[in-house]
Amino acid sequence: MSADPMALVTPPAVERPAVLVVDDEPSNLTAFREILASLDADIVTVGSGQEALRQVLRREFCAILMDVRMPEMDGYETVGFIRQRERSRRIPVIFLTAYDRDNAQVYRGYSEGAVDYVFKPVEPVVLRAKVSVFVELFRQSAEIRAKAEQERRLLRENMRIRSEQVAAERQLRTTEAREATILRLLPIAVYEAAPAADGPVRTFLHSESAERLLGFSALDLSPDPGFWPDRMHDEDRERAVGAMRGLAPGDSYSVEYRWRCADGGYRTFLDQGVMAEAPDSDGPARIYGTLLDVHERHLLEQQLMHAQKIDTIGKLTGGIAHDFNNMLTVVIGNLDALQRNEELGGRAARRVDRALQGALHCRDFTQRLLGFARAQNLAPQVLDLNAQIRGLSDLVARTLGERVEIETELAEGLWPVRSDPGQIESALLNLLVNARDAMPDGGAVTIRTGNVTIGRDRVEPAPDLRNGPFVMIEVADSGVGMAPEVLARATEAFFTTKAAGHGTGLGLSTIHGFVRRAEGDLTISSRAGEGTRVRLYFPRDTTATDARGVAAEGEARGELPRARKRECILVVEDEEAVRQSAVSTLRELGYTVKEAGNADAALAALDASKRVCLLFTDIIMPGSANGYQLAREAQRRRPELKVLFTSAYGGEVTAGSEAPVDAAFLRKPYRDFELAQAIRSAMD
Repeated sequence: MSADPMALVTPPAVERPAVLVVDDEPSNLTAFREILASLDADIVTVGSGQEALRQVLRREFCAILMDVRMPEMDGYETVGFIRQRERSRRIPVIFLTAYDRDNAQVYRGYSEGAVDYVFKPVEPVVLRAKVSVFVELFRQSAEIRAKAEQERRLLRENMRIRSEQVAAERQLRTTEAREATILRLLPIAVYEAAPAADGPVRTFLHSESAERLLGFSALDLSPDPGFWPDRMHDEDRERAVGAMRGLAPGDSYSVEYRWRCADGGYRTFLDQGVMAEAPDSDGPARIYGTLLDVHERHLLEQQLMHAQKIDTIGKLTGGIAHDFNNMLTVVIGNLDALQRNEELGGRAARRVDRALQGALHCRDFTQRLLGFARAQNLAPQVLDLNAQIRGLSDLVARTLGERVEIETELAEGLWPVRSDPGQIESALLNLLVNARDAMPDGGAVTIRTGNVTIGRDRVEPAPDLRNGPFVMIEVADSGVGMAPEVLARATEAFFTTKAAGHGTGLGLSTIHGFVRRAEGDLTISSRAGEGTRVRLYFPRDTTATDARGVAAEGEARGELPRARKRECILVVEDEEAVRQSAVSTLRELGYTVKEAGNADAALAALDASKRVCLLFTDIIMPGSANGYQLAREAQRRRPELKVLFTSAYGGEVTAGSEAPVDAAFLRKPYRDFELAQAIRSAMD
């Protein structure tokens, strides 16, 4: 016996009417409250237009009594804002005034959408009668809506109960045929075959399975022995037919090949079979086999190979960037030394400054290369995302080409975030490349930033985001967009709609994983033919009030920290030019400097001089020990020895298992003031 739907559905509550009274005179508000007190409605009084707008956002009102003259925002302006909002534009408004009695003001009031224009002092009975009409209309409308909602809920409950009944009946009807249906719908075709010179002549046991895989029904497949091998790919035919030829009872085969289906396209199949004895001694032997569609698996393998190729290119790029960083260390170090030369003329000083700016630009570029190659370990820091985007402008323009128009809408006062700058830039470039590829004939790409508070602001659904402040980056294009079925799989690993060789299917999935690890999220909205909008959300960093101030702090050179009495540094670097640049700068700062080109020479120098108080060592060096191993042995011999590491590389090198916990690290190429500050910090 089914349950009564009426008993299962809770009637919706009928909203109580409310009247909003807006007047800047408290005495007027008190009078209006007393006049309207007898109405069966909530009387809400406010003293300004701003407070009225806040109340309208919070609840629905059946009528608004609005004073015309108010400071800051008058009644006309307030009503104008109320009328702009769809939900509140139809609320009846009665203007009240003690001054504006001329026809022009009355006409303006009605033009603003008022239902009445009343002069003060008001007649209580008349005003109460007018407002009571709107209260009653609101109550009747609310009751009608509640009744409609009740009927809708009843209908939905009836449909649910009926649906459950239909589902139960359908399940009963299909129970007997379930096993046969499952067998028939498996993604595999089972066949029986007679041996032949050109391969088995197959008879498929389930026509539906054969038609689903091949496009041919079992009856359509020709009994001609040459039909099957003739549709094999030319590159696979000899190998596949050879694997099935000359079988004896008990022999088996397993071979993959491409076969041309009914639609003319090739798909890859795994064909496995076994030769069995004939059921009777006089009959021929039979082959029993299965044909499995492995086409999608092959596509995934190709995508994986492409991803591995990209990874190899990334490692090569990282190696080149490493060597380039070493050269830049020498260039930047010597240019810094030239800038400190007080005898340098104005023209020469300007040339040195331009050369230094070019070298620093190259340093930023190699850091990006290391980040894109994932050869640089994650180094979260406080970032101004607007500055990150501006810094990418040249690279973005070259990446997107001249046919794509780039627009930026960067919010002022953007909150800082804590993240890895290389990963941020890599994610942005990936999104921009996707946008470019979605606009084969050119178009427009817009990069936006903004502050949003989840739980308060209206944003696209991101169910995995906690409530709180976030910084949003949006990349929107005017491209071809995505169909719903493509959008549903957009962040799946290896899923791509691009042609073979033009995409790994890892871009969006990698970005999604990155922002999730940063406690943020990614949302995508798109429609076919209407472009795509991707938003990245990063939690606001509350440890710093201004990311730009943090970034600028490191750039403020000031006076270089100098050596204190009897401080001696051992510099270990296999690159002669890099070592001499560092040694020269440190000696200018007043340090006593010992130098070595490898770990063995460094340990010998350490034993020979008891004054060494800091080991400044490269990590990757030729010989039997790297920088980490050298530091451990040096501190075993001299436990009080301080250590500062440096490297032109990152990633697995600086974040490897050998890296000491909380090790001080200075990345190449470095400026003279960065070296001086790092040395002083390590000393102290």
